[in-house]
Amino acid sequence: MILKTVVLFLVAMLVLGMFGKLRRPTLPKRGSASKSVAVQTARKCPSCGTYMIGKATECARPDCPSGSQT
Repeated sequence: MILKTVVLFLVAMLVLGMFGKLRRPTLPKRGSASKSVAVQTARKCPSCGTYMIGKATECARPDCPSGSQT
């Protein structure tokens, strides 16, 4: 009885795995020419190289020569 239950469980997991493999979306290959990926490249300040987070248009570092902080 236990052997039958274990076999049925394994068959059910196999079927669920096959359906999951069919429905899982594929990611684009690394190095592909497609620019329509979900993750954008990080923007960096041209002068100091710090990352520009959010919708900032200028560098937030006070000692950066390109940032116009007051």
